[in-house]
Amino acid sequence: MLNFFGIEVGLVRADRDEISFHFGPHLTGISQDPDQLRVEFSGAAGNGSPGDFLVRRSDGTPLLRRPFRGWGNVPPAVPPFAALQDRFCLLPAVVLAKGGTTVALLGGPYSEQANVGAALAQRSWEFVSGRLLVLDRRSGHVLPYLAPLEARGPAAAWLRGAGLPEGMWRTVASPIGGEVLLVRPECLGPVVPVRARLAPPSLVRLCRGVDEEVRLAPWEFTTQTWPAGSAGLLAGAPTHCLHLPGVGGAEEAAGLIDHAMTKEKDESCLDVPAMPSALRAGLTASLPI
Repeated sequence: MLNFFGIEVGLVRADRDEISFHFGPHLTGISQDPDQLRVEFSGAAGNGSPGDFLVRRSDGTPLLRRPFRGWGNVPPAVPPFAALQDRFCLLPAVVLAKGGTTVALLGGPYSEQANVGAALAQRSWEFVSGRLLVLDRRSGHVLPYLAPLEARGPAAAWLRGAGLPEGMWRTVASPIGGEVLLVRPECLGPVVPVRARLAPPSLVRLCRGVDEEVRLAPWEFTTQTWPAGSAGLLAGAPTHCLHLPGVGGAEEAAGLIDHAMTKEKDESCLDVPAMPSALRAGLTASLPI
């Protein structure tokens, strides 16, 4: 049984190891909640292979059937967002929070979202999601979706070189070719409680810079959210572009984001000394990023 945003989801014929790796913090005990949803996988889909999944109400009423295209598909099979699309807005992003501030890092498949997120975690930011920005369409709150972060190419090599703990990462084949490194957010830094409700986000799009300078600047851009027509929920969100020369700029980028997003709060309490964050052995503390 899993709990997402107060919604209980029971799984049938799903591989427990796969579910524990992808959604561990959301696992909960057996429940008799009459409003729970059930996601039933075909024999193959339960272990991450192609197949179908069927969503039912707890009384057995079928809601929808969809092909299973992997855990990273948008919308994902778990929780069954396709059966709840009037309630949520989704945007692929790595999401972190600090105090009352929420930041969503946007980028392409080979961007350094995971690396910048790991560097922010060393500055006392907490992971909200490794994969999706999830917004409650009724309240506007950001909701925790503690799925693994994804990294490819040089970004993945940087994370591997940081010394990831056993059992907290794995590699899978990418549907667009190559290999994807999946990393649990807990091994990179602290995570928010699964029942947390966070402030609306600032959006930071990672861009490849033409020089070696790391820069963060306001920049207007549009987003493609799921479901179609839900982007208005982010219409007033502050938007920035983060220019990066490569994975080596992650720590400097995190410093710029931390300063820009928390500056006003810091200035309002200058008499409070900054508390050093605990550095996790073998991670960003040991790398010249």
